Amino acid sequence: MQRFSNDPKQIKARFDSSCSKCAAKISKGQEIYYWPSSREVFCLKCGEGPYNEFLASAQDEETYQSWYR
Repeated sequence: MQRFSNDPKQIKARFDSSCSKCAAKISKGQEIYYWPSSREVFCLKCGEGPYNEFLASAQDEETYQSWYR
């Protein structure tokens, strides 16, 4: 799958912060979901669904585009 700079990512937090959805504390080094375009971070619980939806959508787009290559 082709990746772009604004694609959401699962990364380790580089500093302490809080989840954009539930406001749970996120500690440095904790696994999180990061959306670069909006600069939002989500804990694993809140971000898993939207992240999986993004991956499914990206895979669908990749499959669709492959029909025209």
